[in-house]
Amino acid sequence: MKISAFNAIAVMLLFMHRPTYAISFSDAGENLLYFEYASLSADYCEQRGYPSRSIYSKWQQTYSQVQTEAVKRVLAEGQSRGLTTGEQEQVLTQALANHRKLASDNIAKKGVPCSRYREFLDGYSGLLKN
Repeated sequence: MKISAFNAIAVMLLFMHRPTYAISFSDAGENLLYFEYASLSADYCEQRGYPSRSIYSKWQQTYSQVQTEAVKRVLAEGQSRGLTTGEQEQVLTQALANHRKLASDNIAKKGVPCSRYREFLDGYSGLLKN
């Protein structure tokens, strides 16, 4: 089982603090869902013989600041509600697990247009909130 990039980012961000955020808590959660869909879609396409992991990696790097801000915003919401650092991390991990399940279930039902994976990711780019 591989470790989610989101969990690695979450741990890194536990040691950083930034008091203001440009996006809402709801938008941050939505952004994290899109990143889960994108990552799982790459796995789905790779398993079907379509090289997509490198396409996803480049896309993720392009939007890494959006992803980082979303993680920070979720952690900050927990902090504003009085959660300890450990509790904040636990909430983030659970939220990501829920997003992963939702994305996985949806991909299993609908599939992914693997032959057009790059364009598929461009669709997610348009949905990200900054």
